[in-house]
Amino acid sequence: MVEPRNGPGPAVDAVGRPIPDPTENVRALTEAAVKRLDDLRTAEARYNEAEVRHINEMSKLRAEHNGQLRDAESKRIDAIRAVDVGAVNRAAEVSATQATTLAAQVATSAETLRTQVAAAAAAAATALATALEPLNTSIADLRKTQYEQAGSKAQVVETTAGKDSNIRTVGFVVAVGVAIMGLITFIDRQSAPDPVVVTVPVAATP
Repeated sequence: MVEPRNGPGPAVDAVGRPIPDPTENVRALTEAAVKRLDDLRTAEARYNEAEVRHINEMSKLRAEHNGQLRDAESKRIDAIRAVDVGAVNRAAEVSATQATTLAAQVATSAETLRTQVAAAAAAAATALATALEPLNTSIADLRKTQYEQAGSKAQVVETTAGKDSNIRTVGFVVAVGVAIMGLITFIDRQSAPDPVVVTVPVAATP
């Protein structure tokens, strides 16, 4: 019967050194693995916390930047609208000034034309009266001659010559009247004001 080399007690190797229990090795490895996992969880938690802070900070910065952009855009639009309103007001002022000037010019031209037409009419009336005066005198003389020399043949011939003279006088007076009316029409056309076109600019509404 062969006796065992190792007696009761802890196991030893060939040179007598104690051999550790495999359970202690497993326990040490397990503790190391658990510690490693705990360290990883701690690091991950710290990373997640830092990432959350970073995300929150970026969100805050983005919100502030968007607010600044909105304020800048609002100020830009307000400035554009102010320019447009100023342009419309200026255009209205220019139009009002042009309308006032045009009204004054029309009134002045109308008064000038009225004065010229009145003067021309007065001159025409005077000229016509002057031109008709010989005709009236001739008619009176003709009547007188007819009454005084009604029975004489020579007087009839003489009266016929007088009638021809009076007809020529009437034709001359009519020609003078036509010439005067043509002169009045020419003065009227020359004195009429030219039409004035007023152009009002329109602004576009933003």
